Amino acid sequence: MSSQYQALTSESDKRQQKKGRLFLIAMVVFFAAPLFLVIAMYRFDWHPKGKSYGDLIEPVVPIKLTEAFKDVKTTDTTVLSKLLWHDKWSAVILADKCEAVCQARLHDARQIHASLEKDMNRLQRILITNQQDLNDLQKQYPDLIILNQPSADVAALAKQFDVDGVSAYTSERVYMVDPLGNFMLSYSNQVKPVDMRKDWVRLLKYSWAG
Repeated sequence: MSSQYQALTSESDKRQQKKGRLFLIAMVVFFAAPLFLVIAMYRFDWHPKGKSYGDLIEPVVPIKLTEAFKDVKTTDTTVLSKLLWHDKWSAVILADKCEAVCQARLHDARQIHASLEKDMNRLQRILITNQQDLNDLQKQYPDLIILNQPSADVAALAKQFDVDGVSAYTSERVYMVDPLGNFMLSYSNQVKPVDMRKDWVRLLKYSWAG
């Protein structure tokens, strides 16, 4: 009886050891697989298929905020941080004066932003403009960050979004800045809001930042 009990115990121990080894192997595969995938993608220059409706900026452009902006207040009276471009994705619109096209882009951006639901807090909308009378815009878009002063620093900031010699003020584009402060994507006014939203959803889904 004792030998039979020992045999059963031994068999049980073997099964437990086998389960333990399988669990360990599974954990190694679970944590190591993403690393091997990244290495393989880099080694063979492979990228997952997927269409971007925006124009990629290569290389990306680090956006700098000058010291002069430190006392500027956003529309909610919060003092602007020099880390404005960090921790969130930023949808940026530029216009010398925010007239018909600019306001249409602001409307589209707000609608897309609102549709992001649980990811809304991971994105902010920013308007860079020389327009000084902001009352209507602030009432219509209370959560929009507006940069319109100091004028010389606004001009220097806007220039960082110029692409191929075309002024960002006149391009009628929407620009995307990643949570590391890099200008990396822009959308022409030919891109439909529904397609722009597809890109933003994909960016937020696969981004580890923001």
